Order: sequence, then C-alpha cells, then structure tokens
Amino acid sequence: MSLNFLKSGRFLLTAGLLVVLAQGLWEFPSLQDYFSPNQQLTSKLRSAREECRKIENDLTSLRERVDYLTWFLADNGPDQKFSAHRMLALPFSESLRCLSPEISWHFTMYLAKKTQVRLQNKLKLLEALLQNIDLSLRPRSPQPNTAILPKKPGGLGPFAQIQAIQGQWLVYNSKLSKLTEQLTHLANDGYQK
Repeated sequence: MSLNFLKSGRFLLTAGLLVVLAQGLWEFPSLQDYFSPNQQLTSKLRSAREECRKIENDLTSLRERVDYLTWFLADNGPDQKFSAHRMLALPFSESLRCLSPEISWHFTMYLAKKTQVRLQNKLKLLEALLQNIDLSLRPRSPQPNTAILPKKPGGLGPFAQIQAIQGQWLVYNSKLSKLTEQLTHLANDGYQK
C-alpha cells in the first residue's frame, strides 16, 4: 500500500505541475495574441478608451485648478470675495482661503502639480498601450485577416479606432503642455501677501 501511495502521489504531483505550466503558458500575452488576436485587440482598445476617459477627467480637474489659481492671483486684494461657484469646485481650498490665503495657495498648487504628474504618467501609459496595439495588429499566421477585427455596423473598425485614440493622445498632450506652461508661470509668480 505504501508503494502504491507513493506512485499515485508522484503522478498527482506531476499532473498538477503540468496543469500549472499549461495554465501559465496560456496566460502568456504572446500566446494569447497568437491564438486569439481578436479578443486581445478588443481588450486593448477597451483599455485605451478607459484611459482616455480618465485623462479627460484629469485634464478637466487640472484646468479648473489652474483657472482657480489664476483667479486667486488676480483677486489678491484685502477684500477677497467669497465665491459659491469656487466653493463647489474646490470646497476645502476655498474654505482655507478665508482663514489663510497662503496655505490655500500652496495646497491648491500642490494638488495641481500632483494632477499634472498623474496626467503625464497616464499619457505615457496610453502611448505604451497604443504602441502595443500596433504590434498586435501584425498578422501572425498565414491568413492575413485573422488579426483584424471585422468592422462593426455603425461603428469604427479597429484601425480607425486606433487612429482616433492616437489623435486624442496628441490633443491631450498639447493641452497638458499648455496647462503645464500656465502652472509653471503661476508657480513662478507665486502668492504675494
């Protein structure tokens, strides 16, 4: 019984290791691209669209912070007006502004720079994702159409979607560079008592 138990244990161990090896190989991105390119392309395009949505939200947030800082410098008098609109946009910073304008300035500047760095990282991620998508579109098998998704009725084909996302990336990059220039200018001006 002991010898039979050892043989069955070795067999189960070997079978388990082979299952783990096969599962690991199946999860390998290059093999997934080879065996099911359409699923991978769809997944990458979905991920790129999600990153675009996040970038748009962060660009809006950064633009609002830069506008707030610009307004803050322009309205830097002893009788600074309380703005309900600004209170809704940046409630914590605006509530600090009444008590200590300098702390409010530095806090808002910190949040703007943090958003700027996050945007730069997201744009790099989107660029890498787009480069990865371009590599995945090359046919890997003798049939040239296996790596290309069919055009959906009423929608864009994969190449058009990639070009649209690349165009959006260029727009996002230019908007970020303009906002970065404005933020640098505001940081150099600084808050004067």
